[in-house]
Amino acid sequence: MKSEALRNIRTMRQVKTSLDVARSQRPRTANSLSKTSEEIEHLESLGDPRVVQILVKERKRFAAQEASINKSRQRVLRAREKLAMTINKNRTLTELRHELQQRRRAGEEPASQVSNSREVKPPAGESSFNEVELRY
Repeated sequence: MKSEALRNIRTMRQVKTSLDVARSQRPRTANSLSKTSEEIEHLESLGDPRVVQILVKERKRFAAQEASINKSRQRVLRAREKLAMTINKNRTLTELRHELQQRRRAGEEPASQVSNSREVKPPAGESSFNEVELRY
């Protein structure tokens, strides 16, 4: 008994390409019917001389777009670097301020503080803020 599945397999010679299918579906005009296959191949191989100019212009346009994109990326990178420097500076300042506040609360004297002779220093454990008393 023969295998029924193998009868449906087609070889490359039996398969039509999409180009062959498209050619057979084109409307046939009197002009196209009078052309020989050599003439059709010759006419299809001809190219417009302006195509080269169009392709060069398209390449230049694409190169300009790439240059613009790269320039924009560099500007974004510089802006990010500048923002990162500002953020890092602010973080460092914040850490220093927190450390100085902790020292003040603990009653320690910051080593880098310049003392003024007119300033009155409260005793350790007392707040340096002015106290306000409200009487009703």
